[in-house]
Amino acid sequence: MSSSVITVAEEEEDGPQIPLLSPNEENLFSHSNQEQPRLVSLDVFRGLTVALMILVDDAGGAFPSINHSPWFGITLADFVMPFFLFGVGVSVALAFQKASKKTTSTKKVLFRTIKLFFIGLVLQGGYFHGRNHLTYGVDIDQIRWLGVLQRISIGYFLAGISEIWLVGNTMVDSAVTFVKKYYVQWMTIHFGSEILDSILITEYVGGRRLHQVVEFCIPKLHIEM
Repeated sequence: MSSSVITVAEEEEDGPQIPLLSPNEENLFSHSNQEQPRLVSLDVFRGLTVALMILVDDAGGAFPSINHSPWFGITLADFVMPFFLFGVGVSVALAFQKASKKTTSTKKVLFRTIKLFFIGLVLQGGYFHGRNHLTYGVDIDQIRWLGVLQRISIGYFLAGISEIWLVGNTMVDSAVTFVKKYYVQWMTIHFGSEILDSILITEYVGGRRLHQVVEFCIPKLHIEM
């Protein structure tokens, strides 16, 4: 028997108590007890979102009413990606709410972001030409750099960095302390949104793609004589 294992011996009434576990085993059990349980409601929400994604992908062609809306309006398929982003945001808030080592947590967020972006690039970047074709490869000019998974990875990175570095240590017990805890995040999101809107307006409205927006938003009128 290994010397690291302490067996249980019969004790005398006034004799010393013998520990049941070795120090290494005690550390193992104490570490396992510190692990937070999974949030069942979030797992159920993720599963329902995946089921919804499969439904709209397979049945969207047969039932246009649940397929993606071309521009105005909203359909069932338009809820899939926001649901995924909501799940990512909740997971980030739970995982990094007590990040003791910010540098280590940042490296973890960066690694997961790169991994998810790469997976999205392989699956949705145009490497596979179709289900019934055995050809593969990609045209670098036509590659889809910002597919669904790539966008989710960027959102995960921004949310993770914000949760690790921009959240205060204020204990939330009222509306005022809630604002004090998260106001830096809100300001960052606000200014980031303003910068993104400026880039989009400059690129599409004030730039060379204005005619594409006009053709997409204002369909041609067909008047029968």
